[in-house]
Amino acid sequence: MASARRTFSYVQISRAIAILFVLLGHVNTLFYTNFQYDWFNMGKWKRTGGVDFFFVVTGFMIYYLYHRQSGVPGKATEFILKRVIRIYPLYWMFTLLTIAASIIFPFIDGPYSWNLIIESMLTLSTDPILASTWSLSNVVFFYILFTAFLFKPQAFKPIIFSWILFTILINLKIIPYQENSFFTSFSSLEIIFGCLAAHVSLNYTFKYSSLSILIGMSGYLAIWINNINSFIEIQTPVFYCFFSIIMMLGISEKDKKDRKIPKVLSFLGDASYSIYIAHGPFLHFYILILKKLDLIVLLGYFFSLITVIILSVISTCLVYILIEKPMSKYLRRVVFFPKEKTYKGIA
Repeated sequence: MASARRTFSYVQISRAIAILFVLLGHVNTLFYTNFQYDWFNMGKWKRTGGVDFFFVVTGFMIYYLYHRQSGVPGKATEFILKRVIRIYPLYWMFTLLTIAASIIFPFIDGPYSWNLIIESMLTLSTDPILASTWSLSNVVFFYILFTAFLFKPQAFKPIIFSWILFTILINLKIIPYQENSFFTSFSSLEIIFGCLAAHVSLNYTFKYSSLSILIGMSGYLAIWINNINSFIEIQTPVFYCFFSIIMMLGISEKDKKDRKIPKVLSFLGDASYSIYIAHGPFLHFYILILKKLDLIVLLGYFFSLITVIILSVISTCLVYILIEKPMSKYLRRVVFFPKEKTYKGIA
């Protein structure tokens, strides 16, 4: 990932960590549901904070990389086409595979109504067929808002600001609003706060970036300790978001200098979308296999959970290598360079 001459090394790691924490939360929820076993009561947590960090990182990267293109003719179309190419083909593929699995193996899930299928395919549902991708509707909604900002910034800035204010008032319960929708959810605001973090990073320098990261990590740890022990009732997404922003400011400051990071972490950052989309089906698949082969008893719950995590990460990385990467490359060439031909020996 690069903007101008800047490489996002630590931000790349952040993407990987965020998605892996999403996976960790989901696998613990599945083990608690199936076997009444989890790590640190994680199966009963509403969120691990991974998705909140993912939202903030998403908003940060998009704003940092594309904000200078606002108002430039053609850039809004280019941006949304790139997002569509990146998001929908792989998402549709795994949604259709999930539907097919429910037909072949009715005991897994389903049947699904046509209404749910259509809403899921269009990322309009907050409870889609591919359940682990519920947050994708928030991300797509943000992309639409950002496309409008790129297209006509002066016209859409007041509209976007009004939506932000309206959504904040709803989440503070100042304005009564009963519908559970990604249009007015706090999760959508978290992505916007990621944009705010990028704006601050672009315009200010922080001397204490390490302290900022430490405060953010300590905040997360405090939330997790509270989740484990249930000391007080808190709105965890709000606190996760706040500490994610603090961490993001520190991480982005570190990234103002070129950094070398382990290739495996950089790769996991690249593969983060495949991990996000495909990890749910693979978690279900490997848990089912372990149950059918009675390996849960042989390995024990602890090592069974580790086995499922490792196999799922490996499988989703293979999805990135074998499916997402070549498919995205092909679609970009078809969409953006339809008349370009490559001849042998000529680039």
